[in-house]
Amino acid sequence: MTDQEYQEALVRESKSFSIIWLLPMIAVVIGGWLLVKSLIESPIEITIDFPSGTGMEVGKTKVIYEGITAGIVTDIRLDTTDLEGVIATVEIDRRAEPLLRESTQFWLVKPEISLSGVTGLETIVTGNYIGVKVGLTGKKSTYFKALTDPPPLDTQVPGLHLELQARDLGSLHVDAPVLFKKIVVGSVTQYELKPKQDLVSIRVHIEPEYAGLVSQQSRFWNVSGIKASADLSGVNVQAESLLSVVQGGITFDAPAVTEDNPVARNKDVYTLYEDFDAAQRGVMARITFRPPVTLEPEKTRVMFNGFAVGLVQTVSYDNEQQAVTAEVSFHPEAAPYLTSATRFWLVKPEVSLQGVSGLDTLLQGNHIEMEVMQGGQQQAQREFVALPEAPKVDYSRPGLHLKLESAAMSSVSRGTPILYRQVAVGQVQAVSLSRSRRSVIADITIEPQYAALVNEHSRFWKASGISVSGSITKLKVRAESLTSILQGGIAFFNPEQGSGPSVANGHVFNLYDDYELAQENGVAIRLRLPNSQGVEAGTLIKFQGFTIGEIKRIDLNPDLSGVTAHALLRQYPERFAVEGSRFWLVQPKLGITGASNLDTLLKGQYIEVQPGEGAARYEFVAATDPVSVMQPEDGLNIVLTARRLNSVREGLRVYYRDIVVGQVTGYELSATADEVLVYANIKPPYHALVRAGTRFWNASGVNIDVGLFSGASIKTESLESILAGGISFATPDEGQTLAPAKQGERFKLYTEANEEWLRWSPKIPLR
Repeated sequence: MTDQEYQEALVRESKSFSIIWLLPMIAVVIGGWLLVKSLIESPIEITIDFPSGTGMEVGKTKVIYEGITAGIVTDIRLDTTDLEGVIATVEIDRRAEPLLRESTQFWLVKPEISLSGVTGLETIVTGNYIGVKVGLTGKKSTYFKALTDPPPLDTQVPGLHLELQARDLGSLHVDAPVLFKKIVVGSVTQYELKPKQDLVSIRVHIEPEYAGLVSQQSRFWNVSGIKASADLSGVNVQAESLLSVVQGGITFDAPAVTEDNPVARNKDVYTLYEDFDAAQRGVMARITFRPPVTLEPEKTRVMFNGFAVGLVQTVSYDNEQQAVTAEVSFHPEAAPYLTSATRFWLVKPEVSLQGVSGLDTLLQGNHIEMEVMQGGQQQAQREFVALPEAPKVDYSRPGLHLKLESAAMSSVSRGTPILYRQVAVGQVQAVSLSRSRRSVIADITIEPQYAALVNEHSRFWKASGISVSGSITKLKVRAESLTSILQGGIAFFNPEQGSGPSVANGHVFNLYDDYELAQENGVAIRLRLPNSQGVEAGTLIKFQGFTIGEIKRIDLNPDLSGVTAHALLRQYPERFAVEGSRFWLVQPKLGITGASNLDTLLKGQYIEVQPGEGAARYEFVAATDPVSVMQPEDGLNIVLTARRLNSVREGLRVYYRDIVVGQVTGYELSATADEVLVYANIKPPYHALVRAGTRFWNASGVNIDVGLFSGASIKTESLESILAGGISFATPDEGQTLAPAKQGERFKLYTEANEEWLRWSPKIPLR
């Protein structure tokens, strides 16, 4: 191709906009937008002055408002101005800028454990954080001084906000409950000291649903912990609830809302009284006593089912009517029971031929007992006339009336509940000493609908307080119910052998000391001994060599008069736990004249029992020697009378022609104490030898008679009688024609034999 073939290029200038220039423009817009966004969304930096930096960490401690993170700590430095506290730099989300006003408050939230509970529990997972309370007044600010404690509840929160003024704080604290009828209806939100007024201001918040309970005439009183007072008249212990015992609390009453008594309003001020008595908010009633009785204002209490429900405020004496009228302040909860069916009487210790009653007043002082009768129409009443004495147990009243016997009735008094499976099914009507003065009888009544629960096999035990048993490695604690811990109680159950025969009014049951004894298979009894004599837990109780029970434990009597053995009869207890039964200790006896009960050297001593006949009984006096007199069923039982016992003892042998034909079974003084009665048993067939003219004499030892002119005379029956002693007898020659001796017939026991008696030789066939 030649040069001519190339054409000249045509150059034209373009007037259109190039798209390439859009890129820098977009970059500028994006940069500007990022700059603006950065300025808008950048956090606001504030400083908070804390008294201490403990619990805060840079980059970890957050500012939380209503559960949402609003900021984070970016720096912590020492306050160089006064070297007190630290300055925390905090970055706050710019969206929270409206919250940053001079009235806004900050504080550090951390877990705290106290008797009132656990606060700040969520910080265990999230860590300590800074809480915020938004302020609605003041200018915008970036500097704040932190609070040492959380601020009080805002009065704008729904509910009733009140101020209570007290002489001291007591055991109250923030979050302590406000109770009404033992139900939590609010809490303490703040307290502060007012030095000028010399009082403590306590702010409380009542939940909205309970705000209508508080009226202008309501009274508040402190129920924190347990209040106890004691003097010679008694001991008074008060506690509102278990919550108030541990955590403290406040309660109030709720008079009816009327035009003269409108509902409370926010910021109303009330006085906080020390206790219920100081509040003087009880229901007033008048009780008249005829004839006059001794009452102490501010001390004599009114008791209902074991609880104090009122206190005598004033006492007036009417000379014309010969009566005393008491103004009594009742707890508001007792008001529904002040009706025409209510009766009162004064309880004080009384001694009569029937026993001793009112034993509890020896410790607590005289008090007024209150009882509400069941059935019939009941109308509210505020004027009462007291009964002249405590009502007797009325067996005509509906229910099953029983008696419980025990060595002591600690924590048991009139009104003490009877429990079955921790449900109250009856109560104690009276407590008195038995006629023997050795035990205490509790008369109880089981409500009609529960009477079928009791049968002859039922076991009753003292369910009062807390029972602790076991060892360091295995501790066992048992309590029937909270009511029984505070008030005392008696419980019962039916053993596994099923339902037994039903019981009638007046049936006597043994009251066991605790649940463990009640569970044992047998009947518990108590044996009183002058001393232990080696008796210990595990000592057996026997009847004619057969074991029927054992000793469970030994207690020293409070008056140091001896010991009481708590025993359990397992075999035929209904034959031995009755009136007339006798118990005595069997132990080995060794002497030059013989030995007895040698089996106890190997097997251990035991307690022998002789069954009696009569009503049920659960306490006995045991003897350290065999009881007299235990007559064998076979053979001839006779009685020998002597001026003195001399060497006669139980087990002494009876001889006929130096052959053993019987033995002494016992001895005792006669009814007039002018002679000794020796009981002897002649074994068959030798009982036929004893006739109407038979003579008995003491053949023990050697009889030596020395005279100045007659010389010495030595008489003895046999070598065996010298060592062991004995009683001999002889029957006249015509003995076969004489009438045989009868059971229980009496013969004189001579000190020595007559020469004529020794020559008698009757022929009496032995059948």
